[in-house]
Amino acid sequence: MSSVNITQSITVKAARFVIRDVLFDLIRWPVWWYTRGTVNTTLFVWQEFLAVVDRLSLRILFRNLLKPMYGDYSRSGRVISLVMRLIVFAFRLVGLTIWTVVLALALLLWLAIIPLTVYQIVVQIVT
Repeated sequence: MSSVNITQSITVKAARFVIRDVLFDLIRWPVWWYTRGTVNTTLFVWQEFLAVVDRLSLRILFRNLLKPMYGDYSRSGRVISLVMRLIVFAFRLVGLTIWTVVLALALLLWLAIIPLTVYQIVVQIVT
């Protein structure tokens, strides 16, 4: 009889542990999602933004905006150089703007995914 009591005791303890662990994780997960998870995601978005700025070389392009290309210091060479750099700068700025919107939407999706999921679960249960 003592082995049955030990088995039941271990089974009951294991069941209690699993239930407590699952319930604790269900409570802890949204807290993590909106605290540490959001901080990590925001840092990722910011680092991605800075990486895109580096890849597009916007700082270098802006610094050299008024310098003539290919060492052509004539008036026409300076005008052509300025116009070309402004066009390149404008296209790269448009690309950066589009990528920034994509990153901002990804961050907003991160923040909205739990409420949207809960809403969909409630809608499915109610209907």
